[in-house]
Formats: sequence, structure tokens, C-alpha cells
Amino acid sequence: MQFGSLIFLFLFLPFVLFFGNILKDRSKKYFLVLTGFFFYFFGMGGLSIVLLFSIIINWIFGLIISGTSKERSSLRITSAGVLVNILILTFYKYSGFIIDNIESLSGTEMESFRSLLPSGFPIGISFFTFVAISYLVDTHRNKDIVLKDPVDVAFIFSFFPKVLSGPITFHHKFISEVTGSRFMSSFEEGAKRFVYGLGKKVLIADTLAKCVNGIFEIPSGDLTFGLAWVGVLTFTLQIFMDFSGYTDMAIGLGRMLGFNIPENFNYPYIAISIKDFWKRWHISLSLWLQIYIFLPVAYKMMRKIDKDTRFGIKVEDIAYYTASFLTMLVCGIWHGAEWTFLLWGLFHGFFLIIEHWKLGKFLKKKVWKPLRVLYALLVVVVGWAIFRAPDTSYAYDLLSSMSGFGNGEGTRYFVSLYANTEIVIAIIAGILVSFPIFSIIKVRVSPLFVDKFPGSVRSVFHTFSEISYFLFFTGVFIVSIMAILGGTYSPFIYFRF
Repeated sequence: MQFGSLIFLFLFLPFVLFFGNILKDRSKKYFLVLTGFFFYFFGMGGLSIVLLFSIIINWIFGLIISGTSKERSSLRITSAGVLVNILILTFYKYSGFIIDNIESLSGTEMESFRSLLPSGFPIGISFFTFVAISYLVDTHRNKDIVLKDPVDVAFIFSFFPKVLSGPITFHHKFISEVTGSRFMSSFEEGAKRFVYGLGKKVLIADTLAKCVNGIFEIPSGDLTFGLAWVGVLTFTLQIFMDFSGYTDMAIGLGRMLGFNIPENFNYPYIAISIKDFWKRWHISLSLWLQIYIFLPVAYKMMRKIDKDTRFGIKVEDIAYYTASFLTMLVCGIWHGAEWTFLLWGLFHGFFLIIEHWKLGKFLKKKVWKPLRVLYALLVVVVGWAIFRAPDTSYAYDLLSSMSGFGNGEGTRYFVSLYANTEIVIAIIAGILVSFPIFSIIKVRVSPLFVDKFPGSVRSVFHTFSEISYFLFFTGVFIVSIMAILGGTYSPFIYFRF
């Protein structure tokens, strides 16, 4: 079941919102756990057993960790629990990739092993695996936050707005963040946020997908300079509209049910560096990687090296470089079982390292801010080319075409075949939403204009604004439903991860 399906919108969602808001305390939690499993089972069927097993095994590990007083023993149990989660993730998501590469390197077929591979992997396994790891590690660090009730563990894993594609939440913060008394204002705000995300997904991302998919189906040898750039730039908008649209819908659903799901994006395409980009893009993943990969690796390296410098490089810089490399390696692998994802992660890691080395200081002191935004955006766009390519060979040809060294002649495939009026409108809408244009107008321009009028006029203007907002969100919802009925809805991109 997906957020944009008619079954979800007109059957599942009204049912959950009604009972989810009249039930209180534990009854509400039990209800949401049951509906979360139903939501997940509806799409995953038998693979839902993986989510259930993850809940049970991590609940047990959490209890054992919290009951272990010795630090060393607690660490070993935590490590074992983390390893179990990683093995489950590896089996379902990466085992085929591993066997493919072993066969390629050895020249031998491994049919006996291949017959044991799963036919697919549970959607959201990367997300709830990271939730599980953070739960075990946090319990090891602070045993008071353990969840003794298995229903509580089930709730943080299976809460349906975030189970498929996040945001990644930290259990001790999420489980206590119930808005309660702010129900009506929270519900209205959540409904608007949900519709906004639905519009971004259905009206913009899915429209752009027609252009992106069409161009990326072209043989890499036939790509021209224009086709390559149009394809990658359109994908740059598509993936942001798609993933941030999902997040908006998840946050909206959470608020309509009385829970605060954290923000996951903050206008990433206005970042002034790659470091700044990762503070704005997929914020919950960036925070998770920082807490559980980057900081532990950096601190451990600084403790291991007993000198201030090594090879003429400061210890803290060595720690930063190493931790950045490993963190972005994990980030790339987390996104999928393809070499392109690994290369994409290392590509971003490379720029994080050189920015920390000297480039960051140079950009800050010597480069005009709009040019810094342009630099970061260019790096991100090139990274998306690697990310979207189906394999490394295609990525190489795509980057060659973007650099002007492609082999495409432009006679059989050309831009106007893929960028029609509908696509151009979606691109314009995507740009308007990707940059804080309306926020700037609302915060800086509107007050200067409105405050000049007397109170009665301002009151009328306020009423007009409220009516306009209502008509806007109503229109977005209706047009989105029409698009879904027209069969233009497609799965979220991050369901692959």
C-alpha cells in the first residue's frame, strides 16, 4: 500500500485517522501497531515476517543489554545485536550482489548458493535496520531508555507513516513526542503538509519521471550533451520532489495522529558546500551517520594516535578524513547493492575531505556566496548522474556526454522528444518548490507591503489569504487524485533503498 493509492487515501487513511484520534494512550498505541502491520503486510505479504523478526530480536537484545551491568559484557551483547541486524540486511539486500561479483571475479557459477537467495527484499529494511541499530547502541549507552514493553518496540519500528522510507527516528525522542492538546491545529497543519507532499510527488515528481526514464532508456552511446544534461538535471528535481514529497506526507500523517516526525530536508539545493548539503539533505540519515559512524571512528582514531601530527598532518585532520571516507562509504552502500551507489558515496566523501582540507576555507573567504551555491549544486548534480546510472559503464558514458565527449549524434534521440510543455511546466514548478522563493516573499516582502495598510484592510487581506490557502490545497488534492486516476502514479524512488 502506498500513500498515493486510492485504497490508502479513501479507505485506510480515514479509518486510521478516526480511530487513531479517538483512542488514547495504550489503546491508541496498540491500534497504531496493528494498523502499521496491516499497512506493511498489504504491500509486502510474507516478507513482513522480516519486520516482525527484527522487532522481536531487538526487543530481546535491548532487555539483555539493559540488564547487563558490566560495560565489557554490555558492549559485546550490543555488538552481537548490531551484527545480527547487519546480517539480516545483508542477506536480503546484498547477497545477490555479493554472489554476482564473486562469480564475476572467480569465473565460476554458484548456483547452489543462488538458489538460497531471497526473491526480493522488504521495502524499508534499510530504514528499520538503522532504527534497530540506534536503539541497541543507545540502550547500551543509557540503559534507562530501554523499552521493556514489546508493543513500544513494535510501535517505533512499524509506525506506518515512516516504516517504508523514514525519516529515521530515535526511539527515546519519537515515542514521547505526542502533541496531545494541540490536536486541532496539529491536524490541520498535518493535512496541509500531507496534501503538499502528495502534490510534489504526483504532479511534479511523477511528471518529471516521464522525461527522466525516457532519457535513461536511451543507449549510453547515443546520448548527446543536451540529452545528458536534461536527463540529469530533471532527475535532480525529480528525486528531491519524490523523496521530500514522501517526507512531507509522512510528517503530515504523523501530525494528524498527534506525533512529531522530524524534518528531513531544508532546501538542500541552496547549500553552499557539500558539507552544508548533507546538513540539508536526508537530515535524519546524515544525523544517524554522524552519531553512529563518523564520531565513533574519529574519536577512536584520535585516541589511538598518540602524537599531535602524523606525516605532517594534524591528528584531528587524519581522523576527519578517515571518518568521512568510511561514513560516506557506508552511506553509499546503504543506498543499494550497486557499484554506482558506492561510487556516489565516495564521490561525496572526496569533496567533504577536500573542503575540510583547504577548499572550504577558500570558498568561504574568496568566493561570492551565489558561486558557492553553484559549486555545491554542480557537484551534487554530477553525483546524481552516478547515482541514477544503472551501472558503472553507463555512468562513465553519461559523464562523458555531460563533459562534451559523448558519441551521440542527436538524429535519432534529441531533447524535444522528451521535454514537452508538460515537462517544462513541471520543471518550473520543481524549481519554485526547491528554492525558498515563497518563504522569502512571505517573510520579507509581504510584511513590508501589508503593514502599510490600515487594520481593516489587513484583516481583509488575512481572510483572503486563508481562503486562497484553502482553495490552493483543495485544488492540489483534487488534481492529484485526477492524476492518480489517470494512472500516472509511480512508486517512490526511495522504496528501492
